[in-house]
Amino acid sequence: MKSVFLGIAVVLLGLLVIGPTNQWVMAQEMAKDQVVVLGLPSGDIATIDPMGGVVLQDRALMHHVFGALVRHPIGDCAAGEFQPDLATKWEVSSDKLTWTFHLRKGVKWHWGYGEFTAEDVLYSLNRVKNSPISAFRSTYDNIKEVKAVDKYTVQITTSKPEPYLLTKVANYFGGWVVCKKAVEKAGKFDKVLSPVKDEAVGTGPWKFVEYIPKDRVTMIRNDDYWEGKPIIEKITFRYIPDDTARELSILKGEIAGYYGLAESKWLKHMKSKGILVDPMGPTDLKALYFNLKIKPFDDKRVREAFAYATSQASIVKMQGEDISGYCTSPVPSGLHGHVDAGWAKYKYDPEKAKKLLAEAGYPNGLTVKLFMSVAHWYSDKMVIFQNELKEAGINLEMTQVDHTVYKSKITQGLNPFVIWGSKLPLSSNWLRDFYHTDSIIGTPKANSNWMYYSNPEVDKLIELSETSFDEKARLDALSKAQKIIIQDLPATPVVETMNPMVRVPWLDLGYKPKNNFIWNYEMGIKTKILKH
Repeated sequence: MKSVFLGIAVVLLGLLVIGPTNQWVMAQEMAKDQVVVLGLPSGDIATIDPMGGVVLQDRALMHHVFGALVRHPIGDCAAGEFQPDLATKWEVSSDKLTWTFHLRKGVKWHWGYGEFTAEDVLYSLNRVKNSPISAFRSTYDNIKEVKAVDKYTVQITTSKPEPYLLTKVANYFGGWVVCKKAVEKAGKFDKVLSPVKDEAVGTGPWKFVEYIPKDRVTMIRNDDYWEGKPIIEKITFRYIPDDTARELSILKGEIAGYYGLAESKWLKHMKSKGILVDPMGPTDLKALYFNLKIKPFDDKRVREAFAYATSQASIVKMQGEDISGYCTSPVPSGLHGHVDAGWAKYKYDPEKAKKLLAEAGYPNGLTVKLFMSVAHWYSDKMVIFQNELKEAGINLEMTQVDHTVYKSKITQGLNPFVIWGSKLPLSSNWLRDFYHTDSIIGTPKANSNWMYYSNPEVDKLIELSETSFDEKARLDALSKAQKIIIQDLPATPVVETMNPMVRVPWLDLGYKPKNNFIWNYEMGIKTKILKH
Protein backbone atom coordinates (compact mmCIF):
# COMPACT_ATOMS: atom_id res chain seq x y z
CA MET A 1 0.00 0.00 0.00
CA LYS A 2 2.83 2.39 0.85
CA SER A 3 4.37 1.85 -2.56
CA VAL A 4 0.97 2.49 -4.23
CA PHE A 5 0.50 5.75 -2.37
CA LEU A 6 4.10 6.74 -3.17
CA GLY A 7 3.48 6.01 -6.85
CA ILE A 8 0.33 8.13 -6.85
CA ALA A 9 2.23 10.98 -5.17
CA VAL A 10 4.97 10.82 -7.78
CA VAL A 11 2.42 10.88 -10.59
CA LEU A 12 0.61 13.85 -9.07
CA LEU A 13 3.90 15.69 -8.62
CA GLY A 14 4.75 14.97 -12.23
CA LEU A 15 1.42 16.35 -13.39
CA LEU A 16 2.09 19.53 -11.45
CA VAL A 17 5.49 19.91 -13.05
CA ILE A 18 4.62 19.09 -16.67
CA GLY A 19 0.95 20.01 -16.73
CA PRO A 20 -0.65 23.14 -18.21
CA THR A 21 1.34 26.34 -18.09
CA ASN A 22 2.08 27.58 -14.61
CA GLN A 23 0.07 24.91 -12.71
CA TRP A 24 3.18 23.79 -10.97
CA VAL A 25 4.13 27.24 -9.76
CA MET A 26 1.04 27.41 -7.57
CA ALA A 27 2.74 25.18 -5.03
CA GLN A 28 6.01 27.12 -5.08
CA GLU A 29 7.19 29.48 -2.39
CA MET A 30 8.27 33.04 -3.08
CA ALA A 31 11.97 33.65 -3.54
CA LYS A 32 13.82 35.60 -0.88
CA ASP A 33 15.01 38.24 -3.36
CA GLN A 34 12.16 39.79 -5.32
CA VAL A 35 14.29 41.11 -8.17
CA VAL A 36 13.34 40.92 -11.85
CA VAL A 37 15.68 41.34 -14.81
CA LEU A 38 14.02 41.68 -18.22
CA GLY A 39 15.75 41.76 -21.59
CA LEU A 40 15.30 44.47 -24.22
CA PRO A 41 16.18 43.60 -27.84
CA SER A 42 17.85 46.94 -28.51
CA GLY A 43 21.24 48.54 -28.05
CA ASP A 44 20.19 51.47 -25.88
CA ILE A 45 17.42 53.72 -24.67
CA ALA A 46 15.89 56.36 -26.94
CA THR A 47 14.05 58.40 -24.30
CA ILE A 48 12.06 57.99 -21.13
CA ASP A 49 10.09 61.15 -21.85
CA PRO A 50 6.50 59.97 -22.46
CA MET A 51 5.82 62.56 -25.15
CA GLY A 52 8.66 61.13 -27.27
CA GLY A 53 8.74 57.44 -26.46
CA VAL A 54 7.51 55.35 -29.37
CA VAL A 55 10.08 52.54 -29.71
CA LEU A 56 9.79 49.31 -27.79
CA GLN A 57 12.84 49.75 -25.56
CA ASP A 58 11.20 52.82 -24.02
CA ARG A 59 7.58 51.74 -23.67
CA ALA A 60 8.24 49.17 -20.95
CA LEU A 61 10.01 51.77 -18.84
CA MET A 62 7.10 54.19 -18.96
CA HIS A 63 4.51 51.62 -17.95
CA HIS A 64 6.30 51.04 -14.66
CA VAL A 65 7.29 54.60 -13.76
CA PHE A 66 4.35 56.77 -14.82
CA GLY A 67 0.60 56.82 -14.30
CA ALA A 68 -2.31 58.15 -16.38
CA LEU A 69 -5.81 59.40 -15.72
CA VAL A 70 -7.24 56.00 -16.67
CA ARG A 71 -5.70 52.65 -17.55
CA HIS A 72 -6.41 49.46 -19.41
CA PRO A 73 -6.85 46.32 -17.26
CA ILE A 74 -3.41 44.81 -16.70
CA GLY A 75 -2.75 42.07 -19.22
CA ASP A 76 -5.62 43.01 -21.53
CA CYS A 77 -5.30 46.42 -23.18
CA ALA A 78 -7.61 45.30 -26.01
CA ALA A 79 -10.58 44.69 -23.73
CA GLY A 80 -12.07 48.08 -24.57
CA GLU A 81 -12.41 48.77 -20.87
CA PHE A 82 -10.85 51.46 -18.71
CA GLN A 83 -10.13 51.47 -14.99
CA PRO A 84 -9.50 54.41 -12.66
CA ASP A 85 -5.86 55.35 -12.20
CA LEU A 86 -4.99 58.95 -11.32
CA ALA A 87 -8.66 59.80 -11.88
CA THR A 88 -11.22 58.00 -9.73
CA LYS A 89 -14.23 58.78 -11.93
CA TRP A 90 -15.22 60.83 -14.99
CA GLU A 91 -18.24 61.97 -16.96
CA VAL A 92 -19.02 63.65 -20.28
CA SER A 93 -21.38 66.58 -20.85
CA SER A 94 -24.66 66.23 -22.77
CA ASP A 95 -23.18 67.99 -25.82
CA LYS A 96 -20.28 65.47 -25.78
CA LEU A 97 -17.68 68.27 -25.75
CA THR A 98 -16.58 68.45 -22.11
CA TRP A 99 -15.13 65.61 -20.06
CA THR A 100 -14.70 66.04 -16.31
CA PHE A 101 -12.15 63.95 -14.41
CA HIS A 102 -12.10 63.73 -10.62
CA LEU A 103 -8.56 63.11 -9.44
CA ARG A 104 -7.29 60.74 -6.80
CA LYS A 105 -6.24 62.57 -3.66
CA GLY A 106 -3.04 61.92 -1.75
CA VAL A 107 -1.03 60.43 -4.64
CA LYS A 108 2.66 61.17 -4.15
CA TRP A 109 5.26 61.87 -6.81
CA HIS A 110 8.47 59.88 -6.59
CA TRP A 111 11.49 61.27 -4.76
CA GLY A 112 9.74 63.82 -2.57
CA TYR A 113 8.21 65.99 -5.29
CA GLY A 114 4.98 66.35 -3.38
CA GLU A 115 1.37 65.57 -4.20
CA PHE A 116 -0.02 64.94 -7.65
CA THR A 117 -2.62 67.58 -8.57
CA ALA A 118 -4.62 68.99 -11.47
CA GLU A 119 -1.70 71.29 -12.29
CA ASP A 120 0.37 68.26 -13.35
CA VAL A 121 -2.40 67.01 -15.63
CA LEU A 122 -2.69 70.39 -17.34
CA TYR A 123 1.07 70.59 -17.79
CA SER A 124 1.35 67.04 -19.19
CA LEU A 125 -1.52 67.20 -21.66
CA ASN A 126 -0.65 70.69 -22.91
CA ARG A 127 2.97 69.64 -23.28
CA VAL A 128 2.20 66.57 -25.38
CA LYS A 129 -0.36 68.57 -27.37
CA ASN A 130 1.77 71.64 -28.09
CA SER A 131 5.43 70.63 -28.04
CA PRO A 132 7.09 70.75 -31.48
CA ILE A 133 8.91 67.49 -30.73
CA SER A 134 5.95 65.61 -29.26
CA ALA A 135 5.47 62.33 -31.10
CA PHE A 136 1.73 62.46 -30.47
CA ARG A 137 0.70 66.08 -30.89
CA SER A 138 -1.58 65.35 -33.86
CA THR A 139 -3.47 62.84 -31.74
CA TYR A 140 -4.44 65.66 -29.35
CA ASP A 141 -5.36 68.20 -31.99
CA ASN A 142 -9.07 68.01 -31.19
CA ILE A 143 -8.50 69.01 -27.56
CA LYS A 144 -9.50 72.66 -27.33
CA GLU A 145 -8.75 73.33 -23.67
CA VAL A 146 -7.56 71.62 -20.51
CA LYS A 147 -8.39 73.44 -17.30
CA ALA A 148 -8.33 72.86 -13.58
CA VAL A 149 -11.71 73.36 -11.93
CA ASP A 150 -9.94 72.93 -8.61
CA LYS A 151 -6.93 71.08 -7.18
CA TYR A 152 -8.54 67.68 -7.80
CA THR A 153 -10.79 68.25 -10.82
CA VAL A 154 -9.80 68.59 -14.47
CA GLN A 155 -11.99 69.40 -17.45
CA ILE A 156 -11.04 68.61 -21.04
CA THR A 157 -13.00 70.41 -23.74
CA THR A 158 -12.84 69.23 -27.34
CA SER A 159 -13.53 71.19 -30.50
CA LYS A 160 -15.56 68.32 -31.90
CA PRO A 161 -17.17 65.35 -30.17
CA GLU A 162 -14.48 62.85 -29.15
CA PRO A 163 -16.02 59.40 -28.60
CA TYR A 164 -12.62 57.82 -27.96
CA LEU A 165 -11.17 60.45 -25.65
CA LEU A 166 -10.35 57.94 -22.91
CA THR A 167 -7.81 56.28 -25.18
CA LYS A 168 -5.88 59.58 -25.21
CA VAL A 169 -5.68 59.91 -21.43
CA ALA A 170 -4.97 56.23 -20.77
CA ASN A 171 -1.66 54.50 -20.03
CA TYR A 172 -0.57 54.53 -23.62
CA PHE A 173 1.79 56.90 -25.46
CA GLY A 174 0.93 60.54 -24.72
CA GLY A 175 -1.52 59.80 -21.93
CA TRP A 176 1.18 59.53 -19.26
CA VAL A 177 1.21 62.27 -16.62
CA VAL A 178 4.60 63.79 -15.76
CA CYS A 179 5.56 65.86 -12.72
CA LYS A 180 5.59 69.53 -13.69
CA LYS A 181 8.00 70.53 -10.94
CA ALA A 182 10.48 67.76 -11.79
CA VAL A 183 10.51 68.33 -15.56
CA GLU A 184 10.94 72.08 -15.14
CA LYS A 185 13.73 71.57 -12.60
CA ALA A 186 15.54 69.20 -14.96
CA GLY A 187 15.41 71.85 -17.68
CA LYS A 188 14.71 69.26 -20.35
CA PHE A 189 11.46 70.58 -21.73
CA ASP A 190 11.25 69.90 -25.46
CA LYS A 191 14.51 67.93 -25.42
CA VAL A 192 15.05 64.21 -25.76
CA LEU A 193 16.16 62.94 -22.38
CA SER A 194 19.37 61.25 -21.41
CA PRO A 195 17.63 60.27 -18.24
CA VAL A 196 18.72 60.78 -14.68
CA LYS A 197 16.51 60.37 -11.64
CA ASP A 198 14.93 63.83 -11.57
CA GLU A 199 14.03 63.64 -15.24
CA ALA A 200 11.88 60.52 -14.86
CA VAL A 201 9.62 61.26 -11.90
CA GLY A 202 6.26 59.51 -11.96
CA THR A 203 3.50 58.17 -9.73
CA GLY A 204 3.81 54.54 -10.82
CA PRO A 205 4.61 51.43 -8.80
CA TRP A 206 8.37 51.65 -9.46
CA LYS A 207 10.85 54.52 -9.29
CA PHE A 208 13.59 55.19 -11.83
CA VAL A 209 17.01 55.12 -10.14
CA GLU A 210 19.75 54.49 -12.69
CA TYR A 211 20.55 54.52 -16.38
CA ILE A 212 23.81 53.03 -17.67
CA PRO A 213 24.20 53.76 -21.40
CA LYS A 214 23.98 50.70 -23.65
CA ASP A 215 23.67 48.50 -20.57
CA ARG A 216 20.61 48.88 -18.34
CA VAL A 217 17.89 50.88 -16.62
CA THR A 218 17.08 50.10 -12.99
CA MET A 219 13.94 50.85 -10.97
CA ILE A 220 13.08 50.22 -7.33
CA ARG A 221 9.75 49.66 -5.64
CA ASN A 222 7.56 52.64 -4.81
CA ASP A 223 6.49 51.84 -1.26
CA ASP A 224 4.03 54.77 -1.39
CA TYR A 225 2.20 53.60 -4.51
CA TRP A 226 -1.47 54.48 -4.13
CA GLU A 227 -2.74 50.99 -4.97
CA GLY A 228 -0.41 49.24 -2.55
CA LYS A 229 3.23 48.22 -2.26
CA PRO A 230 4.32 45.89 -5.10
CA ILE A 231 5.92 42.55 -4.26
CA ILE A 232 8.80 43.05 -6.70
CA GLU A 233 11.49 45.19 -5.05
CA LYS A 234 13.65 45.96 -8.09
CA ILE A 235 13.31 45.78 -11.87
CA THR A 236 16.25 45.95 -14.24
CA PHE A 237 15.86 46.26 -17.99
CA ARG A 238 19.01 45.11 -19.78
CA TYR A 239 19.86 46.16 -23.34
CA ILE A 240 20.82 42.97 -25.20
CA PRO A 241 20.63 43.57 -28.97
CA ASP A 242 22.04 40.17 -29.93
CA ASP A 243 19.45 37.39 -30.28
CA THR A 244 21.81 34.62 -29.19
CA ALA A 245 22.96 36.55 -26.14
CA ARG A 246 19.37 37.07 -25.01
CA GLU A 247 18.59 33.39 -25.46
CA LEU A 248 21.62 32.32 -23.45
CA SER A 249 20.74 34.83 -20.75
CA ILE A 250 17.25 33.44 -20.22
CA LEU A 251 18.41 29.82 -20.36
CA LYS A 252 20.98 30.64 -17.66
CA GLY A 253 18.35 32.43 -15.60
CA GLU A 254 20.12 35.78 -15.91
CA ILE A 255 16.98 37.40 -17.31
CA ALA A 256 13.42 36.39 -16.54
CA GLY A 257 11.68 37.31 -19.79
CA TYR A 258 11.77 39.23 -23.05
CA TYR A 259 10.27 39.68 -26.49
CA GLY A 260 11.35 36.53 -28.32
CA LEU A 261 11.79 35.57 -31.93
CA ALA A 262 8.73 35.20 -34.11
CA GLU A 263 10.01 31.93 -35.53
CA SER A 264 8.17 28.63 -35.24
CA LYS A 265 11.32 26.50 -34.81
CA TRP A 266 12.78 28.83 -32.21
CA LEU A 267 9.60 28.89 -30.13
CA LYS A 268 9.45 25.08 -30.13
CA HIS A 269 13.11 25.01 -29.10
CA MET A 270 12.49 27.34 -26.16
CA LYS A 271 9.52 25.27 -25.00
CA SER A 272 11.72 22.17 -25.06
CA LYS A 273 14.08 23.97 -22.65
CA GLY A 274 11.29 24.63 -20.16
CA ILE A 275 10.73 28.26 -21.13
CA LEU A 276 7.12 29.46 -21.15
CA VAL A 277 5.79 31.06 -24.35
CA ASP A 278 3.00 33.66 -24.15
CA PRO A 279 1.60 34.69 -27.58
CA MET A 280 0.45 38.22 -26.77
CA GLY A 281 -1.68 40.74 -28.60
CA PRO A 282 -2.96 43.13 -29.76
CA THR A 283 -2.09 42.18 -33.30
CA ASP A 284 1.05 43.82 -34.61
CA LEU A 285 0.53 44.62 -38.28
CA LYS A 286 3.68 45.03 -40.33
CA ALA A 287 3.71 46.50 -43.82
CA LEU A 288 6.07 47.99 -46.38
CA TYR A 289 5.33 51.72 -46.52
CA PHE A 290 6.56 53.24 -49.81
CA ASN A 291 8.09 56.70 -49.91
CA LEU A 292 5.96 58.27 -52.64
CA LYS A 293 8.45 61.15 -53.00
CA ILE A 294 11.27 58.84 -54.08
CA LYS A 295 11.31 57.34 -57.56
CA PRO A 296 10.29 54.80 -58.70
CA PHE A 297 7.78 54.38 -55.88
CA ASP A 298 5.71 57.31 -57.09
CA ASP A 299 4.55 54.86 -59.77
CA LYS A 300 1.78 52.54 -58.58
CA ARG A 301 2.92 49.84 -61.01
CA VAL A 302 6.24 49.57 -59.16
CA ARG A 303 4.41 49.36 -55.84
CA GLU A 304 2.20 46.61 -57.25
CA ALA A 305 5.31 44.81 -58.49
CA PHE A 306 6.63 44.76 -54.93
CA ALA A 307 3.27 43.48 -53.70
CA TYR A 308 3.40 40.55 -56.13
CA ALA A 309 7.13 39.95 -55.56
CA THR A 310 6.78 39.47 -51.78
CA SER A 311 4.84 36.73 -50.03
CA GLN A 312 2.90 36.90 -46.78
CA ALA A 313 2.76 33.10 -46.86
CA SER A 314 6.56 32.88 -46.53
CA ILE A 315 6.51 35.05 -43.41
CA VAL A 316 3.60 33.13 -41.85
CA LYS A 317 5.45 29.87 -42.44
CA MET A 318 8.65 31.24 -40.92
CA GLN A 319 6.92 32.62 -37.83
CA GLY A 320 4.40 29.80 -37.37
CA GLU A 321 0.65 29.94 -37.56
CA ASP A 322 0.29 30.07 -33.78
CA ILE A 323 1.43 33.68 -33.74
CA SER A 324 0.87 34.75 -37.37
CA GLY A 325 -1.92 35.79 -39.70
CA TYR A 326 -2.51 37.41 -43.10
CA CYS A 327 -3.03 41.15 -43.56
CA THR A 328 -6.27 41.85 -45.40
CA SER A 329 -6.44 45.56 -44.61
CA PRO A 330 -4.26 48.47 -43.49
CA VAL A 331 -6.03 48.00 -40.14
CA PRO A 332 -5.15 44.79 -38.25
CA SER A 333 -7.78 42.13 -37.72
CA GLY A 334 -9.37 42.01 -34.30
CA LEU A 335 -9.80 45.76 -34.03
CA HIS A 336 -13.29 47.20 -34.00
CA GLY A 337 -13.91 48.60 -37.48
CA HIS A 338 -11.57 46.30 -39.39
CA VAL A 339 -12.84 45.02 -42.76
CA ASP A 340 -11.33 42.73 -45.37
CA ALA A 341 -10.28 45.40 -47.87
CA GLY A 342 -8.60 43.05 -50.32
CA TRP A 343 -4.92 43.37 -49.44
CA ALA A 344 -4.47 39.59 -49.44
CA LYS A 345 -5.18 39.44 -53.20
CA TYR A 346 -1.50 40.19 -53.80
CA LYS A 347 -0.19 36.63 -53.79
CA TYR A 348 3.38 35.82 -54.73
CA ASP A 349 3.74 36.04 -58.52
CA PRO A 350 7.24 37.15 -59.66
CA GLU A 351 6.34 36.92 -63.35
CA LYS A 352 3.48 39.33 -62.87
CA ALA A 353 5.85 41.58 -60.93
CA LYS A 354 8.34 41.55 -63.84
CA LYS A 355 5.60 42.51 -66.26
CA LEU A 356 4.54 45.46 -64.09
CA LEU A 357 8.16 46.64 -63.79
CA ALA A 358 8.57 46.48 -67.56
CA GLU A 359 5.41 48.53 -68.04
CA ALA A 360 6.81 51.09 -65.61
CA GLY A 361 10.03 51.38 -67.62
CA TYR A 362 12.23 48.83 -65.84
CA PRO A 363 12.42 45.82 -68.19
CA ASN A 364 15.79 44.82 -66.71
CA GLY A 365 14.67 45.16 -63.11
CA LEU A 366 16.01 47.66 -60.60
CA THR A 367 18.23 48.07 -57.54
CA VAL A 368 16.90 49.56 -54.31
CA LYS A 369 19.17 50.72 -51.47
CA LEU A 370 17.91 51.30 -47.95
CA PHE A 371 18.80 51.36 -44.28
CA MET A 372 17.54 48.38 -42.30
CA SER A 373 17.19 47.87 -38.57
CA VAL A 374 19.20 45.06 -36.99
CA ALA A 375 16.12 44.30 -34.90
CA HIS A 376 15.11 40.74 -35.73
CA TRP A 377 11.39 41.55 -35.95
CA TYR A 378 12.19 43.50 -39.13
CA SER A 379 15.45 42.05 -40.44
CA ASP A 380 14.27 38.42 -40.54
CA LYS A 381 11.37 39.35 -42.79
CA MET A 382 13.44 41.55 -45.05
CA VAL A 383 15.96 38.76 -45.65
CA ILE A 384 13.10 36.57 -46.93
CA PHE A 385 11.77 39.40 -49.07
CA GLN A 386 15.26 40.14 -50.37
CA ASN A 387 15.48 36.62 -51.79
CA GLU A 388 11.96 36.73 -53.21
CA LEU A 389 12.46 40.12 -54.85
CA LYS A 390 15.46 38.75 -56.76
CA GLU A 391 13.10 36.40 -58.61
CA ALA A 392 11.32 39.48 -59.97
CA GLY A 393 14.56 41.23 -60.93
CA ILE A 394 14.66 43.54 -57.91
CA ASN A 395 18.02 43.77 -56.14
CA LEU A 396 17.62 44.92 -52.53
CA GLU A 397 20.79 46.34 -50.95
CA MET A 398 20.39 46.82 -47.20
CA THR A 399 22.72 48.68 -44.83
CA GLN A 400 22.04 47.40 -41.31
CA VAL A 401 21.94 49.90 -38.45
CA ASP A 402 20.85 49.90 -34.81
CA HIS A 403 17.08 50.17 -34.40
CA THR A 404 17.31 53.66 -32.89
CA VAL A 405 19.38 54.81 -35.88
CA TYR A 406 16.88 53.19 -38.23
CA LYS A 407 14.04 55.13 -36.61
CA SER A 408 16.03 58.34 -37.08
CA LYS A 409 16.72 57.61 -40.76
CA ILE A 410 13.13 56.82 -41.68
CA THR A 411 11.83 59.82 -39.74
CA GLN A 412 13.99 61.96 -42.03
CA GLY A 413 12.46 60.29 -45.10
CA LEU A 414 15.76 58.77 -46.21
CA ASN A 415 14.47 55.29 -47.06
CA PRO A 416 12.69 54.48 -50.33
CA PHE A 417 10.37 52.29 -48.28
CA VAL A 418 9.94 51.48 -44.61
CA ILE A 419 9.06 48.24 -42.89
CA TRP A 420 7.24 49.11 -39.70
CA GLY A 421 4.83 47.58 -37.24
CA SER A 422 2.81 48.90 -34.36
CA LYS A 423 0.00 48.17 -31.95
CA LEU A 424 -2.77 50.72 -31.65
CA PRO A 425 -6.05 50.52 -29.74
CA LEU A 426 -8.48 51.65 -32.46
CA SER A 427 -8.98 51.37 -36.21
CA SER A 428 -9.22 55.15 -36.38
CA ASN A 429 -5.82 55.38 -34.65
CA TRP A 430 -4.25 53.22 -37.34
CA LEU A 431 -5.73 55.24 -40.16
CA ARG A 432 -4.91 58.58 -38.53
CA ASP A 433 -1.31 57.74 -37.64
CA PHE A 434 -0.33 56.08 -40.92
CA TYR A 435 -2.58 57.49 -43.64
CA HIS A 436 -3.86 60.96 -42.73
CA THR A 437 -2.19 63.91 -44.43
CA ASP A 438 -1.54 65.57 -41.08
CA SER A 439 0.60 62.59 -40.01
CA ILE A 440 3.17 62.93 -42.81
CA ILE A 441 6.71 62.90 -41.41
CA GLY A 442 8.44 66.26 -41.27
CA THR A 443 5.18 68.17 -40.78
CA PRO A 444 4.02 69.93 -37.58
CA LYS A 445 1.73 67.02 -36.62
CA ALA A 446 3.92 64.23 -37.97
CA ASN A 447 3.30 60.66 -36.86
CA SER A 448 3.87 57.49 -38.88
CA ASN A 449 2.93 58.51 -42.42
CA TRP A 450 6.31 57.46 -43.82
CA MET A 451 4.78 57.44 -47.30
CA TYR A 452 3.94 61.14 -47.69
CA TYR A 453 0.53 59.75 -48.60
CA SER A 454 -2.29 62.26 -48.96
CA ASN A 455 -5.86 61.64 -50.10
CA PRO A 456 -8.47 64.28 -49.12
CA GLU A 457 -11.31 61.75 -49.24
CA VAL A 458 -9.46 59.41 -46.89
CA ASP A 459 -8.75 62.34 -44.56
CA LYS A 460 -12.46 63.20 -44.36
CA LEU A 461 -13.45 59.60 -43.65
CA ILE A 462 -10.84 59.30 -40.89
CA GLU A 463 -12.05 62.53 -39.31
CA LEU A 464 -15.67 61.34 -39.41
CA SER A 465 -14.71 58.07 -37.71
CA GLU A 466 -12.99 60.04 -34.95
CA THR A 467 -15.82 62.45 -34.16
CA SER A 468 -19.19 60.77 -34.73
CA PHE A 469 -21.03 59.25 -31.78
CA ASP A 470 -23.12 57.36 -34.39
CA GLU A 471 -21.47 53.94 -34.48
CA LYS A 472 -22.87 52.97 -37.89
CA ALA A 473 -21.52 56.17 -39.43
CA ARG A 474 -18.12 55.51 -37.84
CA LEU A 475 -17.97 51.93 -39.13
CA ASP A 476 -19.03 52.96 -42.65
CA ALA A 477 -16.33 55.63 -42.75
CA LEU A 478 -13.67 53.21 -41.53
CA SER A 479 -14.66 50.61 -44.14
CA LYS A 480 -14.56 53.09 -47.03
CA ALA A 481 -11.20 54.50 -45.95
CA GLN A 482 -9.58 51.07 -45.80
CA LYS A 483 -10.80 50.15 -49.29
CA ILE A 484 -9.61 53.43 -50.84
CA ILE A 485 -6.16 52.98 -49.30
CA ILE A 486 -5.88 49.48 -50.78
CA GLN A 487 -6.83 50.92 -54.16
CA ASP A 488 -4.16 53.66 -53.89
CA LEU A 489 -1.61 51.10 -52.58
CA PRO A 490 0.83 53.38 -50.73
CA ALA A 491 1.79 50.28 -48.72
CA THR A 492 1.87 46.50 -49.17
CA PRO A 493 1.31 43.81 -46.53
CA VAL A 494 3.97 41.86 -44.65
CA VAL A 495 2.26 39.95 -41.81
CA GLU A 496 0.09 40.14 -38.72
CA THR A 497 1.82 38.90 -35.59
CA MET A 498 1.08 38.13 -31.99
CA ASN A 499 4.06 39.02 -29.83
CA PRO A 500 6.17 35.93 -28.96
CA MET A 501 6.84 36.70 -25.30
CA VAL A 502 9.00 34.16 -23.41
CA ARG A 503 9.67 33.87 -19.68
CA VAL A 504 11.12 31.58 -17.06
CA PRO A 505 8.54 29.51 -15.14
CA TRP A 506 9.51 31.14 -11.86
CA LEU A 507 8.30 34.55 -13.00
CA ASP A 508 4.70 34.53 -11.72
CA LEU A 509 3.01 37.51 -13.34
CA GLY A 510 -0.02 37.47 -11.06
CA TYR A 511 -2.34 37.90 -14.05
CA LYS A 512 -3.06 36.25 -17.40
CA PRO A 513 -1.11 37.98 -20.20
CA LYS A 514 -3.40 38.58 -23.19
CA ASN A 515 -2.59 41.97 -24.67
CA ASN A 516 -0.31 44.92 -23.94
CA PHE A 517 1.30 47.78 -25.81
CA ILE A 518 4.86 47.48 -24.54
CA TRP A 519 6.45 44.51 -26.35
CA ASN A 520 7.56 43.17 -22.98
CA TYR A 521 6.12 41.86 -19.74
CA GLU A 522 4.35 44.36 -17.53
CA MET A 523 5.05 43.88 -13.85
CA GLY A 524 1.98 44.24 -11.64
CA ILE A 525 1.76 44.79 -7.92
CA LYS A 526 1.05 41.04 -7.49
CA THR A 527 3.89 39.87 -9.75
CA LYS A 528 6.45 37.80 -7.86
CA ILE A 529 9.53 35.66 -8.23
CA LEU A 530 9.09 32.06 -7.09
CA LYS A 531 11.70 30.02 -5.34
CA HIS A 532 13.83 28.23 -7.90
